[in-house]
Amino acid sequence: MSTNGHISLPRFQFLERSHPSLPGLERLENEIFSALARLSLAPHQLAGRKIAISVGSRGIANLREVTHATCAWVKNQGGHPFVFPAMGSHGGGTAEGQRKILEEYGITADSVGAEVRSSMEVVSLGATPEGFEVLMDKTAAEADGVIVMNRVKTHTGFSGTIESGLLKMIVVGMGKVKGATEFHRWARQFGFEPVIRAISAQVLASGKVLAGLGVIENQLHQIAAVRAARPEELAAAEEEMLRLARPLVPRIPFAGFHVLMVDEMGKDISGTGMDTKSIGRGLILQPGEAPEIRMIYVRDLTAESGGNAVGVGWADMIHERIYKKMDLQKTYLNARTALNPLVARVPIHLPSDREALDLALGHLGVTDPGEQRVVWIKNTLNLNRIAISRPLAAEASKLAGWQLTGEPFAPQFDAEGNVVSAY
Repeated sequence: MSTNGHISLPRFQFLERSHPSLPGLERLENEIFSALARLSLAPHQLAGRKIAISVGSRGIANLREVTHATCAWVKNQGGHPFVFPAMGSHGGGTAEGQRKILEEYGITADSVGAEVRSSMEVVSLGATPEGFEVLMDKTAAEADGVIVMNRVKTHTGFSGTIESGLLKMIVVGMGKVKGATEFHRWARQFGFEPVIRAISAQVLASGKVLAGLGVIENQLHQIAAVRAARPEELAAAEEEMLRLARPLVPRIPFAGFHVLMVDEMGKDISGTGMDTKSIGRGLILQPGEAPEIRMIYVRDLTAESGGNAVGVGWADMIHERIYKKMDLQKTYLNARTALNPLVARVPIHLPSDREALDLALGHLGVTDPGEQRVVWIKNTLNLNRIAISRPLAAEASKLAGWQLTGEPFAPQFDAEGNVVSAY
């Protein structure tokens, strides 16, 4: 079937998660204060001391509020907190670029009540018994103590008992470009988790880290849990946090479908532009962990990415606007740091959504709207409300925790053949 030379599309309907598995916290600051207070840190570790607080480059829920509360708690103990970006090679691998990322998240001296210090300089803390050099942000290393703050979640590049969280931030984020490069070099040979554990153990043994503060989000990207741990307990605490976080990760609730249309990808959404465990590409997964998607089409790159299009290689097709927005220097730096050139591959880019959808559906041989199994999402970070084609909607009644909302609708195209986003 075709319309004006184009393949006809099905009608769509929204599918929304009716409730998260774990509710969001209502009094976030109180939870953070309580978690840190339970550590019973000695007064001399905080009073009158300069305390560095790490902030990463991911789109963590309530990041400004979490950072402000952490700084406020330190000040309540008589300490002098400051914030530093712990982002590895992000922000183009420059101090100003990483400061700008924090500003885009609303992290400024005025908003969090503490100075922001950004530098790419690192110091060496020696080497692990395996020979991995241990590097740390110089600004943080020169402070009297560090509180490592991050979200704990599954990682987009590997699976393990610890993945993306506090230990990884210590190794990669706080290691800046040099530390991130050192980590990825050895991780390719020995595995991600063993290298994270070895390097972070040396940093923790140095005595420079006072505590770790982890937040866990539910499927609606609400902070649902806060945990804090002393250095000697941090690895075990993060294992427990990941066990809690793993079933809360948003997922597309279908075993497989023809086309995934993604409105935007970006570094603020995932370290790989799109969450690999949501799209089922880029790593080895457990059976049923992600849907089988035959074609992925991505429409745009977030402004917050600053042109860094790492992860574009997981798409089969992209809109031409992504190609024009790509900053190859930033993209290649990130890919080279991660020792993963595949994430920087540029797929076929097309001038309109109409042409891309015609190509995808025609290639797959599903030209009948009654057969087209298509999922349309804003990005892989926001999967609590997705648009699905009518053939998939017919299956949605069997999904626990989900409900169809609104009336079925047809995608609307502008004069250039680009779809008007439903989000």
